Amino acid sequence: MRRFAISLLLAAAFVITVPAAAAAAAPADAADRAANGSAVVAVRSSTDDFSFDSMHADFELGIDGDGRSTLRTTEALVARFPDVDQNHGIRRAIPRHYRGHLTDVEVMGVTDENGSPRGFETETSEDGDFLLVTIADADYVHGVQSYVITYTQRDVILFANDSENEEFYWDVNGTGWAQPFGEVTASLRIDPALVPKLNGDTACYEGVLGNTTSCTAMASAADGDAWLVTARATDLAPFENLTVAIGFRPGTFVPRDDSFFSSGWSIAGLGAAIAAFLTAIGAWIARMTVWRDHPGRGMVIPEYLPPKGVNLLEAADACGRKAKAMPAQFLSFAVRHKVRVVERKKHAYALEAVTSEGLDPTESEIFGALFSLSGTRDLSKPDTILSGRLRSVGSAASEGMLGNGYRVKRGGGLRGLLVVVGAIAAGASLLFGIIALDNEVGSGWPVLAFIAAVLFAVLTFGLASRIRPLTEKGAELRDYLAGMKLYIGLAEQERLRVLQSPEGALRSSLRPDPDEVVPADAAAGGSPGPQVLKLYERMLPFAVLFGQEKDWAAVLSDYYEREGTAPDWYAGSGPFNAAVFSSGIGSFSSSSSSSWSSSSSSSSSGGSSGGGSSGGGGGGGGGGV
Repeated sequence: MRRFAISLLLAAAFVITVPAAAAAAAPADAADRAANGSAVVAVRSSTDDFSFDSMHADFELGIDGDGRSTLRTTEALVARFPDVDQNHGIRRAIPRHYRGHLTDVEVMGVTDENGSPRGFETETSEDGDFLLVTIADADYVHGVQSYVITYTQRDVILFANDSENEEFYWDVNGTGWAQPFGEVTASLRIDPALVPKLNGDTACYEGVLGNTTSCTAMASAADGDAWLVTARATDLAPFENLTVAIGFRPGTFVPRDDSFFSSGWSIAGLGAAIAAFLTAIGAWIARMTVWRDHPGRGMVIPEYLPPKGVNLLEAADACGRKAKAMPAQFLSFAVRHKVRVVERKKHAYALEAVTSEGLDPTESEIFGALFSLSGTRDLSKPDTILSGRLRSVGSAASEGMLGNGYRVKRGGGLRGLLVVVGAIAAGASLLFGIIALDNEVGSGWPVLAFIAAVLFAVLTFGLASRIRPLTEKGAELRDYLAGMKLYIGLAEQERLRVLQSPEGALRSSLRPDPDEVVPADAAAGGSPGPQVLKLYERMLPFAVLFGQEKDWAAVLSDYYEREGTAPDWYAGSGPFNAAVFSSGIGSFSSSSSSSWSSSSSSSSSGGSSGGGSSGGGGGGGGGGV
């Protein structure tokens, strides 16, 4: 899970390649070696053609104040290189993990047999399993060369599944060497504080991974207040290893804590995510208070006429229905006899230009974009050029809402502060999460903290973007449009009652004079007639804007049937049929909108009491360079 998370964040997952010769020689596959902390590091086969006279490892096993195990290792390797110019030195692969957790390996230094420093470089293997220590001279090396490597580790104790006891079950040279060793020896000095905790179980093994053969020699004895264990194996072939196993009583050591709150990095990542959350809350509060729309009049009155001096794009902006603005505008052209809607076949429509007289500047731009090439615009085919031009008109109309006093810019320094803090918090959570995952703590929680931080940062950005609340004038338009939507949704009897009592509706500067708009037949209490039909036609574009076009088209169809007439701005593919007209208006809204917008790990067993094998873990391997 941790490795997957790191690869997801960094987009860089790689696998160390095992040489074909090594795979053939070793009896266990690479997966088994990885599970036991040993693997072969990929090197050129020619540089592996040398041997080791000997290797001796001095281990110092201790315990820290938290009860966790500590290990200081000093390895002395004596290599024998050929006389030909082949090698510059060796590469030691030290496992970074032991039985599924990190050991915090840190190289203290590299010298020769006389204590003179040797130059070296360290890097983590591509899969993250090994610390690679490259010890190479600028010139080729020949004959016998000595390398002394000192490094420290933590949490090196096995808590076996098959025993309550705890063990230091450790590979000395490791199963990952493609070279033979004449002799491998180890001395393990156990801290005096741990001596009373020994349970008396000791064992050693040699051979390839999984071999149960005991090592050549093993001994243990007091060393002052400490305890010293020695082990020896001779004539080890490539990929053969010496393993030691020492038993301790239960409760001697405290296991590594990999929980989320065990690491300051994961806690810091969570803190950054909380900061991003608080930033989003701050942006939301600002949006609900200082950045909110004007509250308006606080009530909605049914309105039966389009607002005066407002086009469909402005209306759509005020009521938050921009996606429906263009198809509504096209129908507005039609019912005002500026264009004619022609249904050529089912769900395939065209607009025919009639006149551009009486259009406002925004409408004139839309009209010009529709009929720039000819007097007919086929809406059944997406058009990228038309889409671009209409989007530009829409953007200009949104900007015009500021100039016309319907909206006002807000935000200022608070907006910038919230956006910057949210972005920094998300970035910090990512950084701390990567470090926590690299230290293998918190399981997948650091990733979740980072994802949450990013989502909160995006939310903050969204809340703090384009802060243009409605002014009092804009709120009046919004409420008027809400009244139109309410009127369209009323039952027929209630709609006629509103027409018959216009003085009961709230007077607004957005409405024309009542004397000009009240149908005479409705005002007189008579039955609905042609004037009501014309009134309802003018409401159709707004029904499209509000998503009520199907219901309103059905109302219009009923009036057409009663009046025995047909809309002169709409031509179907056959004789006029009210039901077909009703369904056609809904499909026209969808198809016209599409026309201009669509272009765009396994269980572990111990070995200190016998029954173990070579491959306790920790040894690793290496090769030549």
